Amino acid sequence: MDRKVIKIKHITGTYIVEVPDGSLNEMKAQLDKCLNDEQGAIVVKGENGDQFVYPSDLIKNSFIAIVGREE
Repeated sequence: MDRKVIKIKHITGTYIVEVPDGSLNEMKAQLDKCLNDEQGAIVVKGENGDQFVYPSDLIKNSFIAIVGREE
């Protein structure tokens, strides 16, 4: 199966956002909304209930790539 992650390269570091199976288009839509000031942040829930918040300002000032997951 082709599994994807979103790499966000910012001056503060590189962030890896795991894309759940079947939700790549939803994640792309959320990225677009953040870039167009329609959404303030992307919130991703981790496996053990943790929440990771990626503010739109971080996303706007970063290099974003959707790549295959390294197994």
